[in-house]
Parts: sequence; C-alpha cells; structure tokens
Amino acid sequence: MNRNKFLSLTGLSFIGSLFFSSRKKEVADLLTACNDPITPPVPVGPYYKDEKLNRINIIEDKKGTPIDYLFKVEDKDCKPIEGAIIDIWQCDNDGHYSDFENEHTINQTWLRGYQVTNKNGECRFKSVFPGWYTNRITHVHAKVHINNQDVLITNFFFTKAIENEVYKDPIYSKGPNPTTLAQDYELRVDKDTKRHDTLLMNVTKDKNGNLIGSYKIAIA
Repeated sequence: MNRNKFLSLTGLSFIGSLFFSSRKKEVADLLTACNDPITPPVPVGPYYKDEKLNRINIIEDKKGTPIDYLFKVEDKDCKPIEGAIIDIWQCDNDGHYSDFENEHTINQTWLRGYQVTNKNGECRFKSVFPGWYTNRITHVHAKVHINNQDVLITNFFFTKAIENEVYKDPIYSKGPNPTTLAQDYELRVDKDTKRHDTLLMNVTKDKNGNLIGSYKIAIA
C-alpha cells in the first residue's frame, strides 16, 4: 500500500475517534512498512506568498465542500519528522487565489496557511475542496520547510470520482474540471502518470459524511 493511503486507516491523535479499533493491526503493519516512493515535486506556480499564517482553519469566508487535510511527514527511512513546516495554498471554488492583483484579491488571505508537525510528524488543516482553472487539474499546493530550508514543493491531487461528486454542488458553478493530465501545464511533460498517481490524496469520509483528504509525505 502506498504511503498516501495510510491516513485513511490510522487513528491519529487528533482524529482517533473517526476510525475503528478493529483496524489497529492493519495500521501497525502500515506504519512499520517502508517501501513506498519519495514524494515527487511539482513547480511552485505563480500564486505562492509567504503570508506567515500559522493556523489550522484556512477557510475564512470561502464557500465550498468542507474537507480536512491530514499530513504526516517522514524521512526516507520512514521516521517521523517533528517540527517540519507544511505551508499550503489553493484556489477557491471559482478558481481564484487570494492576495494577487491579477486575481483582484489583494490583501485577502483565504485558503492559505501553515502548520508545524508534532512528534509523530503529523499536522492538519481545515479547508474547502478547491475549484479549478484553465490548464490545471484540481490541486492543492504545498511547501515543506525543515530547518529553515525548502525541502519539497509539490501539489496534491484528487481522483476524478471525488472531484465529480463534489462539483455537483452548485457552489462550484463551473462544474466538472475538463482538463486532462495531457493538458495540465505542470504535468504534461510526464511520459506516464506515475508522478500524478503518487501525489493523489486518499479521500475518505468520517462517520458524519465529512471529507478527509490524507497524505504521507516522504522526504528524500
């Protein structure tokens, strides 16, 4: 099983009540396994800003399907990395980013923030499912900083099944994202789907039907 599948099964300290105790052995097996790929990079794109927003809830006044992002950061030997900073940013339901003049959003800070991993290498965010814009498949941007250095810049993606389910909501007025991997500005150079597939978030629902997107980040 890939690294990015583990969080759908694990009882992390901040969401332990969402998972069933019968899965404990499977969880233990997953956490001791270390045979999965290092998380690949994706270029930073034009909409990064270091807003220095240390917060779990990045939604502000944005509308959309709620989703919690759960991350775990490990080194190449599968040891958790405490104190890693995960900085994320994403577009809103209409495909726009905050705090950019060409987006008409100067001085707005929605859907941006960072968290610091705990002793287990874990952190989480509260967000809404991102919309989309021309020439990109649906994604969430991330930077990982360790000891004041950028060690990873990447995107996280979603399956089409999840996207299409979410985009039925009228708040996503543009409907399903028509962009294919072959058309995606950042991924079209790839000869196969390996990078995209490695960066797919595992999206599940909790007992109340709320979306949880999880990913285990492996640093080289």
